[in-house]
Amino acid sequence: MSLHALATGTLTGDPARRSSKSGAEFATATLRAATEVGPILTSIVAFGEAAAELLRHRQGDALAVTGRAKLTSWTGRDETHHHGISIVAEQIASAASARRAETARRGERRDVA
Repeated sequence: MSLHALATGTLTGDPARRSSKSGAEFATATLRAATEVGPILTSIVAFGEAAAELLRHRQGDALAVTGRAKLTSWTGRDETHHHGISIVAEQIASAASARRAETARRGERRDVA
């Protein structure tokens, strides 16, 4: 079962470029989302343009991610149970991506004039 979700938070590390067995490229990252009960780790997997956008960011960057999500759980090395969310990203947004888009729009307007 999956649901559509919006998660906001900061990257816990630099996103990683990966390849599937069939050669398809994708990107992965982990987002730390603050909640009332403490932080929740959100695993992000992105393909296509969403992967390209994810790879433009670095550890500590604040992001908003939308996509198909499902709840996850695991037992840590210390036998502690953890819960999180896994999202297959459809869109990724940040202040940095908004600035890049605005700079691109300004450049296009100069070319038209």
